[in-house]
Amino acid sequence: MTLPSYSISLPIVDIGATIALLAVLVLARIIAGHLIRVRTDAVPHLQRRWIANVRNLLLILGVIGVVMIWAPQLRTFALSLTAVAVAVVIATKELLLCVSGYFLRASSRVFSVGDWIEIGGVRGEVADQNLLVTIVHEFEAGSFSHCGRIAAVPNSLLLSQVVHNDSLNRAYAPHRFTITIDPAIDVFAQRREIEKLVERRYSAYREEAIRANEKIERQFAIDLPGSVSRVNFRTNDLGKYRLEITVFCPPKEAGAIENDVICDIMSYLRRTSESDASAAPA
Repeated sequence: MTLPSYSISLPIVDIGATIALLAVLVLARIIAGHLIRVRTDAVPHLQRRWIANVRNLLLILGVIGVVMIWAPQLRTFALSLTAVAVAVVIATKELLLCVSGYFLRASSRVFSVGDWIEIGGVRGEVADQNLLVTIVHEFEAGSFSHCGRIAAVPNSLLLSQVVHNDSLNRAYAPHRFTITIDPAIDVFAQRREIEKLVERRYSAYREEAIRANEKIERQFAIDLPGSVSRVNFRTNDLGKYRLEITVFCPPKEAGAIENDVICDIMSYLRRTSESDASAAPA
């Protein structure tokens, strides 16, 4: 008959070794302190320095000894902890990216609630922001008018997308639009008249636009294109004429100004075309 054998588990051995090590270190500290204090030839501050050095040396030896005793268990625990940490990071990757994007915005102050921004194809006014998402009230395409949609933009996009902040254009902003015209109409010959039509619609905003332009340049130390209206004549790939018009105006009025300018120019060109046609010999 074989008698069962009993063995002491590894943690019990480690605990016993740790207690023995600590006891030896405590005893060594007591003996070293006593030997240092009985030296009457050493001045007090040197005795305190030696005692502190011995204490720190024994503390370092104790930490090294405990780590060596518990190394196998610590290695197993570290591997388990690493596996758990990796699993948590993989499962919560998007949430962690959103939180990181929030702190990036808070530290860099790229925008705040109430600013006009564009990020990831979403353009509008920031209504709210939390750790995970930024709430944006979207604008209509090509304008600063609310379209009624609300977009929840994940903060993770702040780490990978360019953020455009249009808040400095809240009062006045450059508004650009294009008119495409058939080449049968000679718009180049009507350049001066077209510029006058644009200026007539824009003149009501000129003085305020000049002041707003100067204020923005002083506040942000930048050079803006200016507060004058501009008409550039171009052609497209299909051989049609293009009028590229730029006005510096209030964003809320940009749509109305664009419609008025287009109507004035098209009406003028139609009248000119009809007049030329009637004046041509039969």
